[in-house]
Amino acid sequence: MKDNGFKIALTVFFVGLCGYYLYPTVQSIMLNQRLSDMTEQERVEYEQENFTQIQEIRQEALGLGLDLLGGMHVTLEIRVPDLLGQLAINQDDTFRDVLQTAADRALEEDRPVVEVFVEEFEERDPNVRLSRYFRNEQADITRRSENPEVIAYLNSQVEEAVTRAMEIVRNRVDRYGVSEPSIQRQGDRRIVVELPGVDNPERVRDLLRGTARLEFRLMADPQRLTEAAQDIIDYFEAQTAAADTAQADTANTDGGEAPDTSTDDALADAGAENNDTTAASDTTADPTADPLAQDDPLAEDGAAAENPFLQLMQPLPYQQQRPVFAHVTEPDTSAAMDLLRQDEVQRLMPSGVELMFGANAIGQTEDGINVYELIAVRDEVELAGEAITDASVEFDQFTNEAKVLMVMNSDGARTWARLTGANVGEPVAVALDGEIYSYPTVQQRILGGRSEISGLESRQEAQDIVTVLQSGALPAPLDIVGDRTVGPSLGEASIRAGFTSVVAGLVLVILFMVMYYRTGGIVANVALLLNLVLILGILAGFGATLTLPGIAGIVLTIGMAVDANVLIFDRIREEQNTGKTLKASIDAGYDRSLSAILDANITTFFVGVILYSFGVGPIQGFAVTLMAGILSSLFTAIIVTRIIFDYLVDERSMRVSYG
Repeated sequence: MKDNGFKIALTVFFVGLCGYYLYPTVQSIMLNQRLSDMTEQERVEYEQENFTQIQEIRQEALGLGLDLLGGMHVTLEIRVPDLLGQLAINQDDTFRDVLQTAADRALEEDRPVVEVFVEEFEERDPNVRLSRYFRNEQADITRRSENPEVIAYLNSQVEEAVTRAMEIVRNRVDRYGVSEPSIQRQGDRRIVVELPGVDNPERVRDLLRGTARLEFRLMADPQRLTEAAQDIIDYFEAQTAAADTAQADTANTDGGEAPDTSTDDALADAGAENNDTTAASDTTADPTADPLAQDDPLAEDGAAAENPFLQLMQPLPYQQQRPVFAHVTEPDTSAAMDLLRQDEVQRLMPSGVELMFGANAIGQTEDGINVYELIAVRDEVELAGEAITDASVEFDQFTNEAKVLMVMNSDGARTWARLTGANVGEPVAVALDGEIYSYPTVQQRILGGRSEISGLESRQEAQDIVTVLQSGALPAPLDIVGDRTVGPSLGEASIRAGFTSVVAGLVLVILFMVMYYRTGGIVANVALLLNLVLILGILAGFGATLTLPGIAGIVLTIGMAVDANVLIFDRIREEQNTGKTLKASIDAGYDRSLSAILDANITTFFVGVILYSFGVGPIQGFAVTLMAGILSSLFTAIIVTRIIFDYLVDERSMRVSYG
């Protein structure tokens, strides 16, 4: 055994190293068992108190793939038309019409947007020069650039946008805490993301498609806002009255017959998707009262029953420093915006004002429907998210509510100091991806470039905002064109099936080796069990993910693992038949079978390398476990079994049987 000192040290080192990497997996299993034994309230409290520790354990544990753990399969598509719109230095009606037509055609024909866009432009005007709309000094695209040069520039910008979007999506997913996600490109503008273990699909959807467009804006004048709301109410009142008069005249012309009740009023159709909403008829003139409990004075005479504006929105009375245009219930948000986008309504709104919804509900109606604020901000962006260099989650020292603390660069800090200094006593809106998260009132000039986003519902929401801010803004919005959720029941069934196959294969191999090779078979089985530990340790150490195809690779490795021992044992028996001693036969058996063992395993390992390099998804999972299994089986078959045989023969002087 003295000659085996290095081999023993090497074995102990590798076993200890694999045990070290597998320890978090054992911790994760025990943690999950502990959490499953808790009540819902106890589990939530425990996870909040030990959030960081739990995250570290789960991130370091051996990851399970989508087919085992369950999760989401999401297909994202970058909005190339939006990107082209951003790249254009000027846009006219022709450009916008061509872009919209090209977007529709590209979707129907499944062709690249740039190709269809150029084709559509040239069909309308064969002499069109794209340099009229696209120029970029850095890319050497000027007014004199020919169309092929502009087309090459646009294609390169789309390629860079998709590559950049993949990097940002990967950063967001990594910060989210998903173990071993799969992020791959599909076609010219799509990204496929697989997220094992995700239990909140809606949160993931928001995380992936958010553009991270952070903006700081000044607010609209509350008094002008209230006057505009009243003008809009009066406008629809007049329209409704005119429609009623016309309907009555028609009824009189028809001989006094009752009007046809099956005909819907056109104005009501334009605004009201849900005429049964009760929140629209609740307002009061008391600015200190709960906005959700206010009574609308106009509703007393039945105006809200006919006015499409009041059917969808609850306008608020004038409140100083409160630039809230109206309250809208969640089902009516889309219809309300459609109504407000009408040309006549836009003319009644204050100039330079844009309406955005609050990010979080401010309350609920009696029916449990969420109510949101429709907030008026100025359309000019005072400070954009590019100025943010760092973001972190903090907690309010008085309320313990989560908030996002942001740090700006030097230019952003100067702009922020100027902006807050010029607007002391006025609210400033913090908007992210077109939603207002807060509009705090500036108390004093803020130096140092520090700001915050408050009014968040949970630490989770704050962490998601930090994630998108730190990952960077997408070059263009991403649309989710398909997502599939794999339920935990499928994952559990896959795990049971995979576990059963591994156990069944292991038991059959163990029984065969013991029955056929006797003592040698027992030693080979010890090496086989150690081989499984080493495989899992290698996977955990390299951060690989165990998938169903990966389990198939382990099952295959179980059969291959004893193949080397079969060669060795048969060679030892041949040497014994020539009259050599047991010790000499063992030495000769290992030496003379080594070349055949290495040849078979090295070629198979190269096959695994090829599968991993050119395969995707399940094929890569199979290749990883196959390569890990080959390495560990070589080590256990050649090194570990030799140590055991030397100990039995040299130290214990046992008579070892090889069948």
